[in-house]
Amino acid sequence: MTSAPDTPTTWHEAAMRLPANPTALNATIQARTQLTLLGWCGNQASAVNVLYVLIRNALRHGVIPGDPDHAKHGITVWLRVTETHVLHIDVTDPTPEFPDFGSAVAGECGRGLWGVKRLGAVVTWSRDPEHGGKTVRATMRPGPVDL
Repeated sequence: MTSAPDTPTTWHEAAMRLPANPTALNATIQARTQLTLLGWCGNQASAVNVLYVLIRNALRHGVIPGDPDHAKHGITVWLRVTETHVLHIDVTDPTPEFPDFGSAVAGECGRGLWGVKRLGAVVTWSRDPEHGGKTVRATMRPGPVDL
C-alpha cells in the first residue's frame, strides 16, 4: 500500500457523489466546470483525463455489480486545490484493497494508471477506514494552461 503524502491546507474543494453505475463521461463534464470554479491554474484537459481514468478504474475494479453494499456507497470524487495550487483528485470506492498497485502504475496491468502518470500526475492510494473502502489520489501541479 502506498499512503498519500501529507498535504498543505486545502484552499478550495468540490465533491461529486456518483452512484455505482454512472458513466465516467458525466463526471468529467462536472469536473471541467468544478476545476474552473475552483480556480486551478493547471492543465484542466489533462486533469479531466486523469479523473476519467480514475473513475473508470473505480467502476471496473472497485464496485462489485449486484452487491447492495457497493451500490449503496457508490463512488465519491473530491477535487481539492491546496494553498500552493496543487490539485488532488481523490476517488473513493467501496473495495478496500488495491492488488498490484505498483504493477498498475508501471503499465504492467494495462495502460490506465500508467497513462495518468504520463499526464504528469503522481498516483497513490490508501485505505478509507471511515467507509471501509479505498481512495486513489492523483496529485497534479499547476503549470501551463491549454486554451
